[in-house]
Amino acid sequence: MLRWGTAKSGRDGDMSRTLANRLRALMCTIPMGVALLSVDEAAAQAPFYEGKTITVVVSYAPGGGYDLYSRLLSRHLGNHVPGKPSVVVQNMPGAAGVVATNHVYNAGAKDGTVIAAVDQNIPMFQLLGGEGVRYDVARFNWLGVVAASNGLVMAWHTSGINSIEDARKRVVQMGATGTNDDAWVYAKVLNAAAGTQFNLVRGYQGTSAVNIAIERGEVEAMGRSSYYGFLGQKPDWVREKKVVFLAQLGFSKQAELGDVPLVLDLMKNEDDRQMAALVSLPTAIGYSHWMAADVPADRVKILRDGYARTVADAAFIADATKQNLQVMPKSAAEVEALIMRATATPEAVRKRTAATLEWK
Repeated sequence: MLRWGTAKSGRDGDMSRTLANRLRALMCTIPMGVALLSVDEAAAQAPFYEGKTITVVVSYAPGGGYDLYSRLLSRHLGNHVPGKPSVVVQNMPGAAGVVATNHVYNAGAKDGTVIAAVDQNIPMFQLLGGEGVRYDVARFNWLGVVAASNGLVMAWHTSGINSIEDARKRVVQMGATGTNDDAWVYAKVLNAAAGTQFNLVRGYQGTSAVNIAIERGEVEAMGRSSYYGFLGQKPDWVREKKVVFLAQLGFSKQAELGDVPLVLDLMKNEDDRQMAALVSLPTAIGYSHWMAADVPADRVKILRDGYARTVADAAFIADATKQNLQVMPKSAAEVEALIMRATATPEAVRKRTAATLEWK
């Protein structure tokens, strides 16, 4: 019988020593093998986003609602994505979102490190045949919506324009960034169907520039895509009543704006109402985020899940509250349903709306 550590002489002793040495050698190799296996497994399971930087491309200059919401997102999203990537914001103004959209869709990286935060009119712009479109909203990989609220038509408090009726009586100068931003859309529809006389002064590089212009008296009115975004950007203007809300875009009245008429209610006939409904649809899309087509499905899922966790996180909501930013999230599936709804708009309504907006 063999006893470990007992010296033997002769053949039995040699066999004992040989067997013991082999067992000791085998036992020494086991931890090393396990360690090597663990290293290999760790490498295979390392999150893609570890050490990466995600860029959120915003279609307007700093200071506007899209920028504020995206910077809010950038401060928290990385905490909810495996690997905890850095998240930065890149402002890319131009053509009211078309420049940034075309960039993300075509030139941006397709590895899941580029997110778009562009004007909510971008889907409608394509649907109505807008000029310069090099993207397909049906192929966007939506992440979700941080917040959506009614659009606004408003005038500066010293302009003398206190209602839509006032805007019917004389020409009102309205600031716009381009031919497809919210001010352009709202003014064109109201001029055509409600008899207003908004004259669009375009070319401003973002909503912050329009804000400066209206304070200086260069323009008298403006349009905004979101009440919540405007409230976060200029809470003092709302609090001190420096602007007068003339109309709101949406399917029902914003709770805080009960006395402000809906554009839908200003329409005179069913054809006008259908046009107003189409241009109201983007307000339901709101401050949304998406990635381009061809991003790997697993990374889309990772960021969708991380996005959903972010907008529900208490720290995110507390940060938003400090900035007067409301959080009313929607899922990627909800946004996709809105896009499908838009594509179901009758062709005749699309053509009339496109003609009214001068997009064709």
